[in-house]
Amino acid sequence: MLRACAAAFIVAAGAGAALAQSQPPITMAINQSPWLNSFVAMVDEYEKETGNKVELDVTPFGGLLEKIRNSVRGAQGAYDIVNVNSLWLSEIYSGGFLAPLGDVQAGYGLPEGVLTYGDTTNWDAEAGTFAGGGALMGVPVNGNVQVLYYNTDIYAKLGLQPPKTWDELLANAQAIQNEGEAYGFVPRAARDSIVYNFTPYLFSHDAAFFRIAGSGKADVVVNSPEALKALETYVKLATESGPPGPGNIAQGELIQLLATGKGAQAIAVIAAWGQLEDPNASRVVGKIDAALLPAGPAGTVASSAGHWVAGIPRNVPPEKQKAALAFLDWFAAKERQVDYVRAGGVPVRGDITGADLGDDAAFRFIGAYSQNAQHAVMGLPFAQAAEASDAMALSLNRAVIGEMTPAQALNQAAADLAGVLERNGFAVTKLPDL
Repeated sequence: MLRACAAAFIVAAGAGAALAQSQPPITMAINQSPWLNSFVAMVDEYEKETGNKVELDVTPFGGLLEKIRNSVRGAQGAYDIVNVNSLWLSEIYSGGFLAPLGDVQAGYGLPEGVLTYGDTTNWDAEAGTFAGGGALMGVPVNGNVQVLYYNTDIYAKLGLQPPKTWDELLANAQAIQNEGEAYGFVPRAARDSIVYNFTPYLFSHDAAFFRIAGSGKADVVVNSPEALKALETYVKLATESGPPGPGNIAQGELIQLLATGKGAQAIAVIAAWGQLEDPNASRVVGKIDAALLPAGPAGTVASSAGHWVAGIPRNVPPEKQKAALAFLDWFAAKERQVDYVRAGGVPVRGDITGADLGDDAAFRFIGAYSQNAQHAVMGLPFAQAAEASDAMALSLNRAVIGEMTPAQALNQAAADLAGVLERNGFAVTKLPDL
């Protein structure tokens, strides 16, 4: 267990603090991460302000899900709060392991301004998917969405502007590639991450992997004409204006290419910002900015969600549930979220601006983060998301490395996705092959 110990931040007491008085101690399962220290700082401030105690059980990412599974399935839970990654949300929600927050405190809703990341804080048990009208299951504790990163020095030299459409991004990438100073665009097309990275292209073209058609019913639509246009754009960016071997580039390689100045543009998670601004790890400190992802043909913008949501298990006593919600409600208040950003965290609100943070250039990412977070989507909103992603990744990767045409790749991805859905009890319809 890790006791919260970090520099305290002076924050104003608000409604959340009033709800948090005189609560029993609680324990939270949380991941070891670059933003852990910032979260610990807020826990430390909560304890100082309220006198309540929060104990953190910190676990490496790879072991946290198993700890959560074991705790929520037991007769008595070991944790009063569990920190759930976006990839695991549908599994934990669908299992009925968490107490809806409206049951913990009658009528409770997220404070205005808190982001839901594509309604992933709410679950419709009947439909088996995320839905804004479903039960509120948790409070986000760290936001992580994709943004467009670009090198401002290169943009200024070539007279470029941040792109508003995919065609404009393609044009910028080609201009940079032709100039020869850096790669025009860096993809993230390795098999372990291509589905996540492709999601904004797909959804901004008003397409999807599949759609829930009712209880236990799914329509596989990843091989639609709109999806084909999205994948053609993805492959064009990856192969015509990027580094050699685009199918081997994962998140680490992408960030390194940006940080060394060899890559001029990329779509990556906002969590990469800290590394790009770290003088010990980056040659482009102060030279990278972030923007809203490009819009599709009809003006739709989408960003892949990669956030964390804190939930309260059913198998802990009611007094512990109430104490857990009191802390989460306190944490979500705007003034605490401002301090969270100052401590190095990624906020979970869309109403924090540069004005809230002062004129420190280190926080210039906030505008782009907030914009993209409001367009966050979950590409595979069902319990077997990881299995489905792995099934489709091979075909998408083969399109990038030239072993399949985009149409062939999407047809195969549709067949593989349909198989996963059918094996997990869905009645599936599928579009005809392209």
